Amino acid sequence: MNCVILNTIRNVQVRNAAYRFCSSSNGPNGSVKDNIVPELPPEPTTCCMSGCQNCVWIQYAADLTKILDDGGEKAREIVLAKIADPSLKMFLKIELQNIQSTKTDPS
Repeated sequence: MNCVILNTIRNVQVRNAAYRFCSSSNGPNGSVKDNIVPELPPEPTTCCMSGCQNCVWIQYAADLTKILDDGGEKAREIVLAKIADPSLKMFLKIELQNIQSTKTDPS
């Protein structure tokens, strides 16, 4: 029961972190419009904390990058904010440097 409550609290914190990254911009008529962040996928619960090659956090960051489509910056910040273990955090920081947006450059 406690795990369910903790996971619920953690998911709320993820959504709050995503909204924190939203910014406002002015519309064509000078009105302020908010960039809406889509609902984020549930965070992984099967991490073995060993920094394995197919880490579930790397896949989660890739999924966030597709959803947020910002080149991976927000996804990296969201994932790294969730990791408490310093060794795993350093591993993910290095691995997540290679995450790129799937959006193609129009030029």
